[in-house]
Amino acid sequence: MMLGVRLRVPVLLLALLLPLGLLAGCSEDEAEPATGPGLPSQAALKSYFEAIVSADADELAKVQADVTADGTLAQAYAAYDGEFAVAAAAVGETGQPPDVEEVDGGFKACAGDSPGQCATWTDLEGKDGKLTDFDINGIELSELLVDLTGQRPIKSAGLYRVQPEYAYRQPTSGKLYVVCTVTAGDVTVAPKPGTYIEEDRIYEGVKAPSPAVINAGKSSPIVLAFEDAKDAQLDGQVTFDLKIAGETTESIGFGLADPPAS
Repeated sequence: MMLGVRLRVPVLLLALLLPLGLLAGCSEDEAEPATGPGLPSQAALKSYFEAIVSADADELAKVQADVTADGTLAQAYAAYDGEFAVAAAAVGETGQPPDVEEVDGGFKACAGDSPGQCATWTDLEGKDGKLTDFDINGIELSELLVDLTGQRPIKSAGLYRVQPEYAYRQPTSGKLYVVCTVTAGDVTVAPKPGTYIEEDRIYEGVKAPSPAVINAGKSSPIVLAFEDAKDAQLDGQVTFDLKIAGETTESIGFGLADPPAS
């Protein structure tokens, strides 16, 4: 992963997290800290969400190791954030992170003055002093995020290797983001917008903050984006074309519900 990159915060909050549509403005009263069995300290929790909005790969790696429990959605959420940030940084997104505020039982961050530019994290859960799970604006993280890192990579010797990483859906907009890591072999490869198929519905890919070309011998996360997928289940099939050396094209496909590699 590229270190020390920062994604332009409005893009990060609106594309990665969840626009806040129903929550009221902050109260002037002192917020009640997040409590629950097994949670880390309030300071550690705040450092986690500060890393989330910073899109700083070093900080995200640190909170994954220090604040979250291994194999949990909380860890996957931070990892997804980091991969998305690296992909977006490749197309020149930069900026300063917003402040993370403590609210009753959780945390909140806003990218602007509009309520639709905010995200909150509440109903925090932990185990043995590590963060494991939480809700985003009252929606369970398990309904928004799928960890694909256990899947078998798709590869062609000397040409490419594609590792599915994460899928995340914005509940308000219904936009679905799928992150993969693409490694080019001996030639340059160029990923194209994909297609998401769920039952009898087809969602065509749209432009996303992602590198257009992976040079020979290099590796980078890429982001595939699909609009209007709010009602789709997160168990469909993703396909996208990978142009090889500017000449031939190969189709890459995997399911969001595919079993992990044995």
